[in-house]
Amino acid sequence: MNTSQRVSSSGKTHAIARYLPVLGWLPHYQRQWLRGDVMAGLTVLALLIPEGMAYAEIAGLPPQTAFYAAPIGLALYAILGTSRQLVVAVSAAIATMSAVAVAPLAAAGTPEYAAYSAGLALLAGLISLLAGLFKLGRIASFFSESVLTGFVTGLALTIAIKQVPKLFGFESGHGNFWERLADIVRSLPETHLLTLVVGIVFLAFIFFLEHRFHRVPAALVALILGISLSLLLGLEARGVHVVGAIPAGLAPPKLPALDLGDWLLLVPGALGIALVNFAEAYGPARSFAARHAYAIDPDQELIGLGAANMGAGFFQGFSIGSSLSKSAANDRAGAQTPMALLVCAALTVVVALFFTPFFAPLPEAVLAAVVVVAVIGMMKFAKIRRLYAVRRLDFWLAIVALFGVLTFEALEGLLIAVIVSLLALVWRASQARLEELQPRQGRVDFTPVGAPGVTTRPVPGMLVLRPDEGIFFANAGALHEAILAAAATEPAPQLVLLDMEMTYDLDAPGAEMLGELHAALRQRGARLALARVHADVEPVLARSGVLDEIGQANLYPRAFDALVDHLALAGSGAEVRQVVQDGLAGIIALLQQRMAAGDAAQQAELAGAIDEMEDLLARLDTTT
Repeated sequence: MNTSQRVSSSGKTHAIARYLPVLGWLPHYQRQWLRGDVMAGLTVLALLIPEGMAYAEIAGLPPQTAFYAAPIGLALYAILGTSRQLVVAVSAAIATMSAVAVAPLAAAGTPEYAAYSAGLALLAGLISLLAGLFKLGRIASFFSESVLTGFVTGLALTIAIKQVPKLFGFESGHGNFWERLADIVRSLPETHLLTLVVGIVFLAFIFFLEHRFHRVPAALVALILGISLSLLLGLEARGVHVVGAIPAGLAPPKLPALDLGDWLLLVPGALGIALVNFAEAYGPARSFAARHAYAIDPDQELIGLGAANMGAGFFQGFSIGSSLSKSAANDRAGAQTPMALLVCAALTVVVALFFTPFFAPLPEAVLAAVVVVAVIGMMKFAKIRRLYAVRRLDFWLAIVALFGVLTFEALEGLLIAVIVSLLALVWRASQARLEELQPRQGRVDFTPVGAPGVTTRPVPGMLVLRPDEGIFFANAGALHEAILAAAATEPAPQLVLLDMEMTYDLDAPGAEMLGELHAALRQRGARLALARVHADVEPVLARSGVLDEIGQANLYPRAFDALVDHLALAGSGAEVRQVVQDGLAGIIALLQQRMAAGDAAQQAELAGAIDEMEDLLARLDTTT
């Protein structure tokens, strides 16, 4: 194979690996990684079995459904995802959102409910997959960290309140968080004492293991101990509800039996799950990538998450997502590559085929304790308090998201929080944020007035302003008034220069405002000029006719060029000389920096240039 053929083959392999990341790591897999990946796979399995069964119940489905959804989800993400440590299997938040979306459409426990749940996973996966193919990975920016903090905390509280009846041994209520809380208070006299004792003991036991023995899979130990005690003490005969018989095996792949109207009913829920799934996964994935010095592709992450959900739905499971607790355990156990997920997927299949009968005596209170401990880690009250100290707006966004989820359904609560955050963004951007710029003392570059450690000097007759949020419809009117107010000084400026560095795009209202500003300043005897106009902005100015009004001669590549023109037209000889002196001083400072980093020959050459500049400065200093 010649060189061109090798280059072509390498390029094709790279292009295929772009959409099949497994080809980027599997051909280069090293034997020494296997031990860490196998141990990580076993560790994730120890968490996945009890949590998966519990999360399936959160989704309103039988515990064995977790064994249908998890293996294919793990395998497909390992093949198509770009994070090496992220675990995509079952998620408490996504299971809750699945239950919220399906509950109005069918009764839990019915074949229709299972079909809707599988269809929801398929549709959410398809939306995510298409978003990745169309390179919409930037959708994560719709969710501020503050909104997600409140949203996830609200979901965790909602999940926890649903487990309380299982801990107390009475029937669960319905409705939002507050309605369920009221129902629990009314039902307290119906508490089954032995169930409550089992629940509290296992809550304390799991907490103890997690805080004192970090490497012990607390959920798995609780699962085994709960089954053992149930058999030994005959808890089912004493009135304690148990999981009951779990069918062994895996569900065959098939499309849910839904008609077009059913699919359309699932679209809002699927869209919400796809968005939250990505937002929930991208942060941890980015964190792991930074820690282990590799890159992730947000668009490919969407594809990986989408394929995992489509696989889960196709195999009659439910919507799945990333798990921060399992991902962290995977990382701590030494996972080097997604091989750990493939190991876990294979072991989960073995458990589903041969070991599900062992789970029948498990008390539901133990599963509820596992869920409560898991979701307590999702409750970010300390982070919400920190937001209050750092920035009140972010705190209130988190509170809106939190109470939105508690008071409404999860999707409605998220939508409310996103709308409020977007309104807050528009409101902040609508403020007239202007900075006045002046030349630095002894230099020719412009810097904000009042910047710490920097001395600036005003240029008589020249006012330089920079809109720091860019110019667009929301802030155009406020900027117009603020600029005219800044120019209302005595003596009035002859030149008002707008630094357009932060305006990467200009809409029609923004262009219209600049035209009106030009006319208003001209009436005051001042000239409007623009500096650092981006390539996408100038055509808008031309098409709107504003460029003809302002004049091409009043567009400058830098503020310094406008300064030179202004001094040439209106400045005194002393001012012009000062600008030249500052320019020479700036050049000398730059040459001295380069001289310090150069070799002997360069230093000698630069020293001569510096001497010439300093001689010229000295002559200017002695000139009257």
